[in-house]
Order: sequence, then C-alpha cells, then structure tokens
Amino acid sequence: MVCGTCNVAYEYAAPEDQPACCPRCGSPLTLVMNEFSATPKRYGFEFTATASEYFRIWIVNLFLTIISLGIYAAWAKVRTRRYIWANTSLAGHPFTFHGRPTAILKGNLIIAAIFIAYITLKKFEPVVATGLFLVFGFVFPFLVYKSLRFNAHNTSYRNIRFRFLGRLKDSYETYLLFAGILPCTLFIFFPAWQFYKKKYFFSNLAYGLTRSSFSGRKGPFYKAYFFTSLAGIAVFAFFSWAGSYWLEQISASAGVSAGTLNMFYTFFFTSFLAAVIFYTLQAAIYSLTMNHCWSETRLGGLTFRSTFTVRRLVYIRITNVLAVIFSLGLLVPWAKIRRLRYILENLSIVSAQALDTFHGSPGSDLSALGDAATDFIGIEIGL
Repeated sequence: MVCGTCNVAYEYAAPEDQPACCPRCGSPLTLVMNEFSATPKRYGFEFTATASEYFRIWIVNLFLTIISLGIYAAWAKVRTRRYIWANTSLAGHPFTFHGRPTAILKGNLIIAAIFIAYITLKKFEPVVATGLFLVFGFVFPFLVYKSLRFNAHNTSYRNIRFRFLGRLKDSYETYLLFAGILPCTLFIFFPAWQFYKKKYFFSNLAYGLTRSSFSGRKGPFYKAYFFTSLAGIAVFAFFSWAGSYWLEQISASAGVSAGTLNMFYTFFFTSFLAAVIFYTLQAAIYSLTMNHCWSETRLGGLTFRSTFTVRRLVYIRITNVLAVIFSLGLLVPWAKIRRLRYILENLSIVSAQALDTFHGSPGSDLSALGDAATDFIGIEIGL
C-alpha cells in the first residue's frame, strides 16, 4: 500500500473494520498494484557525454565569450548544461535543463557591475569599497538561496521539475551566522559548517510534490577533515624535508650559498606544494562526506547509494590537473567529462517503487541573479 501524501510504500495488514492509515501523516493508504516489487530495485545513472563532443561545445563557447567580452557566457552556460543534462539519464529517461540565457545574462551584468564598482572604489575610496564588500557579504546568503531555487526549478526529469524548498532564514543562518562563528572557534567549527551547508541542500530538495529528508551527522565530517588533515600534514612534512635535504646536497656540490636556495625553495616550492596537497585532499574530503550525505538522504520511498572511493577520486583529480597543465588547458573538457562520468556511474537510486509514480506540480519563474552570482565568484553550491 502507498501513502499519496508522503509517497511512501508500506507492507500493511489491518483489520477489515479499520482503514489503513499512514504511520507518518495519518492519511489513508491506497492499495497500488504492479508499482512495487518484492525486493528493491537499483537504478543507476547513465552518462553518455563524450570528451570530443564536449570539446567542440567548449571551444566555441570559449571563443564567443572572449570576442563578446563575456556577454556570451550566459548562452555558453545554458548550452553546456543542456548538453550535460541531456546526456545524463536515469532508468532510460534523460534530464532536461530549462534555464534561459537572457535571465542568466541579467544576473551576469548585475554581478559584473558590482565587481567593477568594488574594484574602482577600492582604488579611489577604500573605505567605501570596504562598505560595499560588507554589503555584498550580507547579500550573499540571499544569492545562494536564489541560486539553489533557480537551478532546481530549471531542472526536470520525465517532465516533472525539481524544487528547492529551503527558507531564506536558514540560508542566512548557514552562510552568514555560521560563517561568522568560524574565526571565534579558531576554525574548529569548519567541518560542522560544511555539514550545515550540505544539510541545507539535501534536506530541502523536492521532485514535484515529493520532498527529500536528510538524517546526516556532523561526526563523519569531522572524521573526514581530521584524517585528511593528518595525511596532508604528513605529506607536506615529508616533501619539505626531502626538498631541504636535496637543496643542501646541491649547494654543497655546486658551492652555492644554501641560504639563497632555501629562500627560493620556501617562497616557491613549499607554497606550490601546499596548494597541490590542499587541492588534492579536497577530492578525498568530497568522497568521504558525499558518501555519507547520499546514504542519509531519502526522497519519498527512494534511497541513494554512493560508492565513491578516496583513492580513485584523488587519482582522477591529480591526473586531471597534470593533463590540463601539460595540454595548456586544451584538456579541460576531457577532465570535466571524466570526473562527471565517475561520479554519476557511482551514484544510484534504490527503490521498490516505480519511478513514474511520483507526481509533479507547476512552478513559478525564478530570477537567475543568484545562479549568476554563484558562478561568478567561483564557488560550488550544495555538492
């Protein structure tokens, strides 16, 4: 039997003189035939995009964006997302992106104007520029909120749109209040802050009328950041020691002052090494935390299964970076498609309920300002 309100299936046996009701909301249960199987079925995502096809889209987008002084970036974003969404399918049905380039262009122009105003004021009126920066920091949670709503509203599956039901109040709590707490706790609160950002995303998604629920915990986030930090410190210490020992050998054999070489090593090599380690460990943290988040997320009667591995994601990130550097950026499309394919092929949905039993509802047009602002400053929202 299934609850039409919660969209959850139950194996229920009730006396003949009593109606069957949902244990969660109390609504009457309905007997549905041929929609549920005896055992849950696993639905895997299929990603059919290719690096060669995406390269043609990417190079044209890059060229037109440059010659149009950034104006074409809105059309480039829509073209890219439509290609990625159309080549991502679940149970034989692809996703669709409905965003309009003109809406994104308006957001791009507004954010570009704010950025130019900040740079100009910083040069001539530093105090006013600082005030503008603080105002933008206060507005940022609103932009995050609008971005998540825009992206969800403009994504559909089987002609049913997704929705983001998070409240603006929660966005300010997560991205302003909790962010302000970080310095006061010497950044010990940072893993918890990352958890609350994921919670804001995973607990407020909806597919049509079916809303998600999230039961994740902060513990796995602290564990992930603790062990990756230890690994990063160990790797940095080892290579710093190895580099210093190597420089001493060179200075001794070449008769060069060790102080000069050590200065060069300190300012260049160690900074580069720290950046590489930090960037690489992000993949490890992503693997550990996202496995936890997906496993603790439900969408009605659906559950998610994530099988990311730290070793594989770290390997993909390192080799992607090397490929992009040695190809002078030409392998950016290949790197992006490669990472997306691994993520989607290791994410699946488990359900005893047929996917076409979810019901959708119409949505309203949303502004693209938040979406544009998020991409403009280069952060990732939710995932």
